[in-house]
Amino acid sequence: MRFAGPATKPRAGDHESLDTEVDDETLPDPEQWAGALVRSAVEALCGIRPTAQLARWLSAELYDSLARRACLAVRILGRPAVARRATVRRVHVCRVVPGVVEASVVVHDGNHLRAAAVRLEVHRGRWRATALEIG
Repeated sequence: MRFAGPATKPRAGDHESLDTEVDDETLPDPEQWAGALVRSAVEALCGIRPTAQLARWLSAELYDSLARRACLAVRILGRPAVARRATVRRVHVCRVVPGVVEASVVVHDGNHLRAAAVRLEVHRGRWRATALEIG
């Protein structure tokens, strides 16, 4: 499931939201943050978490795409009888440039192991996802 955003290296001027002064020490750990974000997105797709909870952590384009997909999944599959919280199994983070990381995440949704890729960029002093793919 591809949601949005290219996985290309940003060039100067590509991202207006990209902070030029990045202090990695003041930001949350991108590994933990990426794992929590992907877990929450998988739970939204499974119908056990409202997508609105993710709105402030996703770019507008990515949020719209995820919300549409989650709504469609709930209409087709229905809400689960037993809500199982997804479990993050593994996270690997790669720093692309200062203020940009890409992470691969393995998450278990209760029924399936899923692989995901997420791109995080610094926006106003915090991480924000700009691209997300969940398999």
